[in-house]
Amino acid sequence: MPRNTFKTLVVLLLMLFNQNLLADDQTLSLLKELKAEIQTLKTNAEIANNRISELEKQLAQSQKPALVTTGSQQNAPATNNPTTPVTSNAETTVPEKPAIRVGDVKGTFKIPGTDTSIGMGGFVKMDTMFSNVSAGRDKLGDQQLVFSQIPVGRAPGEHSQTTFLAKDSRLWFKSFTPSNWGDINTYMEFDFYGDPATYSYTPRLRHAYGSIGNFLAGQTWTTYTNISASPDHLESGTSAGSLSTSRQPLVRWTQALNGFEIPIEVQAALEAPRSRVWVPNSIEKNASNDPANLDVSPVADNFLTTPNAERYPDLVARVNFKPEWGNLSFAALGRQIRYTQAKTGLEAGSWGGGLNVAGKINSLGLDTFRFMAHIGNGAGRYTTTTNTFEDAALSEQGDLSLIKTFGGMVSYQHWWNKQWRSNLTYGYAAANQPGFVNPLLNQQVQSIHANLIWSPISQTTLGMEYIFAERELVTGQKGELQRIQFSARYSF
Repeated sequence: MPRNTFKTLVVLLLMLFNQNLLADDQTLSLLKELKAEIQTLKTNAEIANNRISELEKQLAQSQKPALVTTGSQQNAPATNNPTTPVTSNAETTVPEKPAIRVGDVKGTFKIPGTDTSIGMGGFVKMDTMFSNVSAGRDKLGDQQLVFSQIPVGRAPGEHSQTTFLAKDSRLWFKSFTPSNWGDINTYMEFDFYGDPATYSYTPRLRHAYGSIGNFLAGQTWTTYTNISASPDHLESGTSAGSLSTSRQPLVRWTQALNGFEIPIEVQAALEAPRSRVWVPNSIEKNASNDPANLDVSPVADNFLTTPNAERYPDLVARVNFKPEWGNLSFAALGRQIRYTQAKTGLEAGSWGGGLNVAGKINSLGLDTFRFMAHIGNGAGRYTTTTNTFEDAALSEQGDLSLIKTFGGMVSYQHWWNKQWRSNLTYGYAAANQPGFVNPLLNQQVQSIHANLIWSPISQTTLGMEYIFAERELVTGQKGELQRIQFSARYSF
């Protein structure tokens, strides 16, 4: 036991047993020593508490992010201004990197430090086709429905074709950025149909456009076609009576109309002109000294050419109605068809156009009914698949006659349950060919599509489709295609 503590105890005992001892000089001396010792303990306690606080501050400081080092100056603040003096004792921490956040649109994320949401996706698709006839070596007609390539009058031995391909696989990129002028959106999409050779996978640009507010510019679906009314098919072509699902460069304005019971919007567009003209050999052979520049049709002594002589863009206007029971659209087309030949001074042109109505109507449950009906004069390239009908025909005398085309399509989609669905589609289209054209041009086409599609999950689609297609020439000869297609598509 410490000596001072022992003294303290003795004093206390003496105080208890004899209060008279308090007056003793020795007792008073002991009390003074005890008081001094208590004061020393208080001072030591204060010093200890201060030291503990100092240690806690040092611990907290050591847990801060690493300090920025500028050149040889340790713990100096970083600066982009070379004239700003650097203080070696100033402390600054590295700013935290902004976390990646979910974008404003499903399936996108925001670029750190910006308001731009970006996303990418697409699907891998494998198509297996068994056809009763072959369109020919490395022809697009063996990969999708192309009416102009259905064989007519082939020898009996030239039949049946099996094709495996993944060209319809796609990859897309998109972005969304809010602004005071409206949302700024961009979209770009590719597939692999860039080369008609069956097993050549060359990327092809499908869509590349941007929009701000109501204004859109770039390459996308033509405004003349209501894509939402297109049938749900496995093959990447289209029905005979459908309007062409062509994509082309354009500028378009979309304006919503207010004050009506149902949503209504008006679209107006200027689109890239591109005409297909039938020209007799006697005229077209003088257009170029290089025969390789001619787009020669399969028919002898006649040419189906793209003159590239248009002065004005194609003009398109469309009105869309969007009631609760589906959607309905009316569209009008105006365009100039011209053929010129600088070598001989020949110039011929005429204005034409077309009208169409299309829609998608809700039926029982999830079922839908889709339709298109159209008529045009000089609108052949907007009718069904590429090169089925020409836009105009040139006579031997140099007179240009616009080709009248008309047709329609009906399609019914039935959902067996939430995973299984079927589509049945019939389409028909025809052209009024003038008497002076080559009799081996197309007079009319028709097609039937029937499929069964299974989507066990949203990212996977498997299906089988039967296709019957027929084309009839001006001569009355017919060629038909029957095809069974199996498809597997996996989205990402």
